[in-house]
Amino acid sequence: MGKRKKKTSVSRRLIKYLLLAGFSFALLFILFIVLVKAGWFGAVPSKSDLVGIQNETATLVYSSDDVLLGKYFDKNRTHIERNDVPEHLMQALIATEDARFYSHEGIDTRSYFRVFFKTLLLNDESSGGGSTITQQLAKNLFGRSDFALLTLPVNKVKEAVIASRLEEVYNKEEILMLYLNTVPFGENVYGVEAAANRYFNKSTRALTIPESATLVGLLKANTYYNPRLHPENAKERRNLVLSLMQRQDYISEKEKDEYQKVPLQVDYSNYSLKGPANYFLYQVKQKAKAILKKHERRNGVSYDLEKDGLKIHTYLHAGLQKMVKESVRSHLSRMQKKLDSELKGRKADFIPALENDRTKKREIFTWKGVEVNQMTKRDSLWHYKKMLHAAALIANPESGKVRVWVGGNHHRYLPFDLVRARRPSASAFKPILYTAALEEGYDVCTYLDNEKKVYKRFDDWEPQNYDLESGGEVAMWYALAHSMNLPSVDLYFKTGHEALDYTWRKMGFRDALPAEPAVALGAKEVSLAGLVQGYSVFANKGRVPQLQMIKRIEKSDGEPIYQASASAGEDAVEPEIAEKITAMLSRAAREGTGASLYSRYGVHSDFAAKTGTSEDFKDARFMCYNRDMVFGVWVGAHDPEIHFQSGNHGSGAALALPVAGKTIKKMQDDPDLRNKYLLPLNLAVDTSQMMNCPPLKEEGAIEGFLKDVSDGIKSIFRKKDTPDPQDKPGSEKSKKKEKDGKFKKLIDKIFGKKKENKQE
Repeated sequence: MGKRKKKTSVSRRLIKYLLLAGFSFALLFILFIVLVKAGWFGAVPSKSDLVGIQNETATLVYSSDDVLLGKYFDKNRTHIERNDVPEHLMQALIATEDARFYSHEGIDTRSYFRVFFKTLLLNDESSGGGSTITQQLAKNLFGRSDFALLTLPVNKVKEAVIASRLEEVYNKEEILMLYLNTVPFGENVYGVEAAANRYFNKSTRALTIPESATLVGLLKANTYYNPRLHPENAKERRNLVLSLMQRQDYISEKEKDEYQKVPLQVDYSNYSLKGPANYFLYQVKQKAKAILKKHERRNGVSYDLEKDGLKIHTYLHAGLQKMVKESVRSHLSRMQKKLDSELKGRKADFIPALENDRTKKREIFTWKGVEVNQMTKRDSLWHYKKMLHAAALIANPESGKVRVWVGGNHHRYLPFDLVRARRPSASAFKPILYTAALEEGYDVCTYLDNEKKVYKRFDDWEPQNYDLESGGEVAMWYALAHSMNLPSVDLYFKTGHEALDYTWRKMGFRDALPAEPAVALGAKEVSLAGLVQGYSVFANKGRVPQLQMIKRIEKSDGEPIYQASASAGEDAVEPEIAEKITAMLSRAAREGTGASLYSRYGVHSDFAAKTGTSEDFKDARFMCYNRDMVFGVWVGAHDPEIHFQSGNHGSGAALALPVAGKTIKKMQDDPDLRNKYLLPLNLAVDTSQMMNCPPLKEEGAIEGFLKDVSDGIKSIFRKKDTPDPQDKPGSEKSKKKEKDGKFKKLIDKIFGKKKENKQE
C-alpha cells in the first residue's frame, strides 16, 4: 500500500508540474503576443494603417497599336482587378495554399496541427503549408525582420496579428486580390499579372487551367519550380496542384487526368532583356521623367515612374517596329557573312593576343539569336568588333511622332543607341547644301562645274566623283539625283559657307558647320535622329518638327496626367524650295542612286530618297520620305576601321537601302499600313516639269575649242604654288567640254589614277 501511495503522489506531482509548466508557457506565450502587439519588436500596422494599402507597381509603356512595349519598375508588379482573374486561378490558389480560406478569420489553427503531423512526421508534401493566405499576404506586404533566435516566432506572431486585422478590414475577395497582386514569382516578378506576362506572354485573364496551376505551383519555391529553368520540376508541381484542385472538387477526375497530360508550353517573355523596342524605352523614360517633374500630385509629391503604376502611351507602332527589325536581321545576317569573308585572317590587325586567355562558355548575340559558345575572350572581342550594326528611325514629318526606333542590334548586349550616335552624314547632307543654294537664288537648272581640281588652301584636297567620272557641266537637279561630288563642291563655293551654315541651323541642327568644302560631301558628323528631323522639312512644306515619343501619361485608373499637344513645327525654308528639293530627290529615287528601291525591292509607292556613303565605305546611309513618313537608316561597324572594301557591298545603296526596301515592301502588302503611311508625294505640276533642262550642258565646237586652248595656256604659265583662282569662294569657274573629260579619262587609263575618294 505504501508503494502505491508513493507512486500516486509522484504522478500527481508530475501532473502538477506539467500543468504548471503548461500554464506558465501559456502565460509567457500570451505575454509574448502582447509584447509583439504592443510594438516591443517593431511597430505592427493598425487597422487604420491597413486601409487603402498601396503597392508599388510598375509603369507600363504601350505602343500606338496597344502592344505592351515594356515596363519601368523597382519591383516588377502590375496591379489587376477581380474581373481580370479567372475563377480557376482562384481555385488553384485556395486548393493549394489554404483549403479552409473561406471558413477561418486569418488564422487556421488546424493547419498548424496538420503541418506538424502530416508534413513533419509523415513527410506528406501534399498536405500544404501552415500559414493561411492572409498570413502570407501579411508577409508579402510588410516583409520579415531579424530578431536573432526569436526571428521566426516574432515574425509568425506579427503575421498572425496583421492577418487578423486584415480580415476585419477587407472581405475575402479583396484579400485574394491583394495576395495575387503582391506575391513573388521569382526573377524579380511580383503579382500574377507580371508572372503571366513573363512565363506565358499573356494576360492573367487568358490563362488556361494548366497554366494557372503552373503559376500557383511556382509559389512554393520560385527557383526550383521555375518553368523556364526547371521544366520537369515545374510540371511535377503543376500536376500536384491539379490533384489538389480535384480533391476540392474544383475539377473532375477526368479533367485532372487530361490537364496533367498537357505539355508545359512556356512562352517566356522578359521585356527587360528582349523587348520589342528597348532602345526606344530608354529614350521614353528620360522624356517621361522630365514631363513628370512638371506634373505633380495634388499633394505636391512627385510621381515615381518605377513605383506608381502609371501608363505611358507612345506614338511608336509595334507592328511597323517588328517589320523594320525583321528587315534589319534579314539583311545584316546576309551582309555579315560577306564582311566576315573580307576580314578573314585579319583578327591580329585589330585584336592583339591576350595573356591567359582561356576558352570557356560565353553568351553572345548573333543574328541567329543569343547563343552560348565555347570561345576565348579574344574571340568574343573580335566577334563584336567586326559586327555590322544598324539603326533605323521612322517619324511623321508634320508632327514629329516617332513610329519606329531601332537603336541597334540588341539592347542588352549592345546598349549604345545608334539613332543618337554621330557619324559622317556622307551624301545624305547634300540636300541641305542644295537647299541653301536655292535660297541664295540658284535654280534647279543652274549648271555646275564637274571638273577635278586640287584645292591647295585645303591641304591639297582632291575630291572625286563616286564613279571617278568628271568633265563638263551638269544641271543642279542631275547632280543631286546622281549624288555627284564635284558639282556639289562647286555649289558649296557658289553658295558660300555662311549661307549654308544659316540654312543648316534653321533646319534644326544646333552645332556650327566647319568652314571647309568637305562638308559638301558629308564630312560633318550628325545623328540619324538629326537627319530624320532635317529631312522632315522637305516633306513638311518647309517646317521643322520636334521628334515626339509620348502621346499621354495617365494613372493606373486612367486619369490623365499629361496629354501631348499638336505642334505645327517652326518655319525653316520656303515651301516652294522644299518642294523643289523633293522633286529632285524623287528623281534620285526613280533613276538615281536610290533606284534599286523600285527595281529590286518592288516598291511602287511615291518616295523622295537619298543615299549616303562615307569615305572608304565606313558608313552607309539611306533616307527616304513621303507626305506621312521620313525613314532613315544607318549601317556600319562601331569601329570605322571595320568596313567593306568596295561599293558593291559597302555603299549606301547596297548596305542601308535594303533595310528600307524590305520594310516598305512589307508595308505595301499590309492594307492598313499601306493606306495609312504610303501616301503619294503630290508634287505640283510645274515643279515636276521644272527639270526639263538637259542634264549636261552642251557647247558649240568653236567655243569649246577656244576654251580648251585658253585653259591649256593658263595651265602652262600658272605657277605651281600659286593658288588656283577657282579655289576662291564665289569666283568664276572655267568651263570644259565633255570631250575634254573623255580625253582626260584616256590619259588616266594610260598613266594611272590617284587614290579614290570613295565618298558618295
